[in-house]
Amino acid sequence: MKTAPLVVPVLLFALAGARAASPAVDPRSADDSLVTRHSSLVTGGSGPASSPYGVCAHLHRMKDEAFRERECFWAAAAGIGRVRFDLEWWRIQPEPGAPFDFSHYDAVLADAERHGLAVLPIIYDLPKWAEPIWEHLPDWEAFVFAVVEHYGDRLPEIEIWNEENIRVFWRHDPDPARYVEALRVAYEAAKRANPRVRVLYGGTAAGVPGEADFVRRTYEQGAARWFDAMNFHPYGQPRAPEGLLDTAIEARRALMSEFGDAAKPIAITEHGWPTHDTRAEGVAILKAGLKIARPEKRSWRVVYAATSAGGSSGGGAALPRAVAEALEDALPAGSTVEACFGARLRERIAARDVDCIVYPFDETYPADTFENVRAFVESGGVFADLGGMPMWYPVRETAPGIFALGTQEEKSPARDALRIDVSSWWIDPSLPRETKAFPTAEATAAGYRGDPAGERATRFQTPRLLREGDEFIPLLVAKDSDGRDVAAASVTRLAGGGCVIVSGLYGRGQSETVDEATQARYLVRSLAIALAEGVESYYWYELRANENDPFYSENHFGLMHSNLTPKPAWGAYLNFTLMRPAGSVQLPSPWRDETRGLYYPQWMRPDGTPAGAIWKTGATERMELHFEDAARPEAAPPKESSLPGESAASTPVFRSFTGRLLRPARGADGTWSVPVGEEPLFFEGARLVTERL
Repeated sequence: MKTAPLVVPVLLFALAGARAASPAVDPRSADDSLVTRHSSLVTGGSGPASSPYGVCAHLHRMKDEAFRERECFWAAAAGIGRVRFDLEWWRIQPEPGAPFDFSHYDAVLADAERHGLAVLPIIYDLPKWAEPIWEHLPDWEAFVFAVVEHYGDRLPEIEIWNEENIRVFWRHDPDPARYVEALRVAYEAAKRANPRVRVLYGGTAAGVPGEADFVRRTYEQGAARWFDAMNFHPYGQPRAPEGLLDTAIEARRALMSEFGDAAKPIAITEHGWPTHDTRAEGVAILKAGLKIARPEKRSWRVVYAATSAGGSSGGGAALPRAVAEALEDALPAGSTVEACFGARLRERIAARDVDCIVYPFDETYPADTFENVRAFVESGGVFADLGGMPMWYPVRETAPGIFALGTQEEKSPARDALRIDVSSWWIDPSLPRETKAFPTAEATAAGYRGDPAGERATRFQTPRLLREGDEFIPLLVAKDSDGRDVAAASVTRLAGGGCVIVSGLYGRGQSETVDEATQARYLVRSLAIALAEGVESYYWYELRANENDPFYSENHFGLMHSNLTPKPAWGAYLNFTLMRPAGSVQLPSPWRDETRGLYYPQWMRPDGTPAGAIWKTGATERMELHFEDAARPEAAPPKESSLPGESAASTPVFRSFTGRLLRPARGADGTWSVPVGEEPLFFEGARLVTERL
């Protein structure tokens, strides 16, 4: 555990480092009072295991012990109390029957503990000799028992597997029954070794098709008996958390309720947004496809059908930079492009001033306007989906600026309606996982200019759904395992005159991204939403980005850059833990409006000080906020505010999410006039009267 003398000088440097990277922490926050508050947060009270604040950090992969120690320091310096990483069976017992060697993890745990961090190990990552797990359950049982016995109360909880609902981590086709068997064996072994250890359900990848069904089927197999806390990974990038994170948590609790398990706590052991560079595949496909669709056309009126606001703070859609560059390259001079969704998209279609609708390059599509798009194509319009697996993730705008994933059942009928039949290796084993696709004569004649060595292809289309009078024109062709041609890009001319352009090319950098400032805003909003929803612990993925590939999203989730320079998100995490220290209690008052567009969660700090945050999606609006004095218990009398020069707790103190002190105007009626927008606004010292919002 750190002592205050160690925290104070280095924390000041940390704050300065965060400012150097971007305006993550305000200079006026870095004074002795702030550091004292932070020091008591890190060192005091109920211990790190009771903190809701976690981060994923690959400490076990660090060969440089000094660098690993610095990562632990930076996590603790942000007020984080928990760190999560893999505890690899193969590293501890590389050969069957070999003695367990915990020396590597002993050193890793010691580093974390020196900085006051509780460790959540993910128990999995089998040695090859123990594959598949269901054929080696006695060995698995012995391993889990040995881990928990060796570390005792130093591991307050363990997580059984990571994203077992996808093949990359389960290493076989996901099987709910077999996961439950592994979970049961692990639970029983862990409880024999230490009855006090808590066992977490392995965090599932919530964004993939069938995840909720996987969890339901594990419940049907009796999983409820074999874990102490539910756990999942509700990623939703690049969309904002509102309407995604809260609805995902509520849906998970509802599923638990179906099986009488709603009283168990929920953990989120991975969540975050990447800040990678983007690029759009399929530019050459779009250019050739448009030429085939309308060879006589000299300019185009294009609508980009967005599934996120794209960083726009005005309530509309912004055209992602990579998409803007791609469309500029693909379209002839004189063409126009507008990014829009919802009512604006319908308006453009109804006005008949659209020639082509382009769907996002990230496998999402706006399900709430699909019927309008379908009518547009059937009446002769041109449609393009260049994102790899067309219309794979349905998204609906549930309120201005609020985007939620639709049901997976929506996507197949939508694709079928446009005669798009797609497949890939995880659906059809005869298809290659990855191969090279080459242009057809039609593509070359239309001016296609791609990689002469072939394009990397993983997703393919067929003419199976064509109707009488339709024509399927392959643009890029590869071979399946039987030597048959399969199309990696195509144009379908419909009998009614419409055209559908599809590209199955999908590379790194294809998914949309957020900038670092948006990542920081989303972190604060996600933390506030998760805790308001009653989530027990929340782990950001991840502490440090490795940044090996500028276009690979997985390399850019970090709170910090690869060299441990803080991103704005690190400062945002610090400011949140200062405003809502571990041990704070959520107030039972309403914390959002019915549209999920305005959020105002409030809490009581351990010292009895009320505090909260307020923000809204879409355009910033000035709001008149009403506050009332907080009723304080006798044990926590009113005290001076946390920074010098501020008034007593009967008057609210306002801060930006970066920690900057704000001084809004106070009206004659006692209200406070503040601009409320996508940047969360903190307040402390008084309760917001939510009934008057």
